[in-house]
Amino acid sequence: MNAIEIRDAVKSYPGFTLGPINMEVAQGEFFGIFGPPSTGKTSILKLILGLLDPDEGQVVLSNRDAANLDVAERDISMVFQNLALFPHMSGRENIIFPLTERGAPEREISERLDFVSEVLHVSHILHKNPSQMSGGERQRIALGRAFAADSRAMLLDEPIAALDARLREEMRVELKRLQRENNQTFVYVSHDEEEVMAISDRVAVVIDGKIAQIGTPDDVYSRPNSKAVAEVIGSPPMNFFEGRISDDGTSFISAAFGAPCPLPDPAPVGAAVTLGVRPEDIWLQGDGFGVPVTVSSIEPLGGYTIVNATLGDQIVKLRAPGQIDLAEGAQITARFDARRLHLFAEDGGRL
Repeated sequence: MNAIEIRDAVKSYPGFTLGPINMEVAQGEFFGIFGPPSTGKTSILKLILGLLDPDEGQVVLSNRDAANLDVAERDISMVFQNLALFPHMSGRENIIFPLTERGAPEREISERLDFVSEVLHVSHILHKNPSQMSGGERQRIALGRAFAADSRAMLLDEPIAALDARLREEMRVELKRLQRENNQTFVYVSHDEEEVMAISDRVAVVIDGKIAQIGTPDDVYSRPNSKAVAEVIGSPPMNFFEGRISDDGTSFISAAFGAPCPLPDPAPVGAAVTLGVRPEDIWLQGDGFGVPVTVSSIEPLGGYTIVNATLGDQIVKLRAPGQIDLAEGAQITARFDARRLHLFAEDGGRL
């Protein structure tokens, strides 16, 4: 059963229209929503929660039309980017707030507090006010408040964006563990691609107010359905080369290349296309098709190295494993992995 469905929902703002949005979130699924800033991701959460009403379409929660349900009746928790903790309340009071507001009996409050404190490891900070807590501690208290409500689903709007890199990694693991152990439905919004891809079962890519693609992280990364999706997924970003398909449909021809690039599968004869190649699918060694490039700089990043090179007036990025030593201005051959080439038509769709 689907915990959440959005059907042809549209929300219009001055100068911007969200939708139509169509998506389904299964019960117990960790569903990620990714996209550049200001593309409508948070508005999708607000439609689900009931803070916004769609101008068209509908939101369905567990097979029930949510049009006449107010926020409290939807039984959904939300963790905001700024966490929204009450500064005058202790950690304990913040966590149990939704329970006390709905008049839950003391026994239920005590049991939920014990449960949340154990799974989130916050027993030692329940007496503190938010101002006395670290960023990670405040994050756990905000999650605890959402978990304490024991709602049908939890919406998380960039909840760990303000934390430092190491703490964000720890919290990603913690969120996935909690979601799995409690079979909770999570809808997680972030503009950080790595964050969403690492923990989601499926990902919706939102571009300019529309869902451009929904799929598993591997589907979205390895088989982007459009050039627009390929441009926003991947770091460093995919390399793109303009050209056309040969007259026999077996190779890609570009003025930037010295020779035709063989294709793994036949393509539309003579079509104008864009060839996409991810940085990790360009090799410095091996056999196969290659293009001569000039090294402009390298970025050693520990387990891998980013090589920035030029092909004519175009920048080409390569991601090589380990540490490599290349001098600026060195002439090298960048070889493409023929199994991982992406072709996009003039309208941006995947071929």
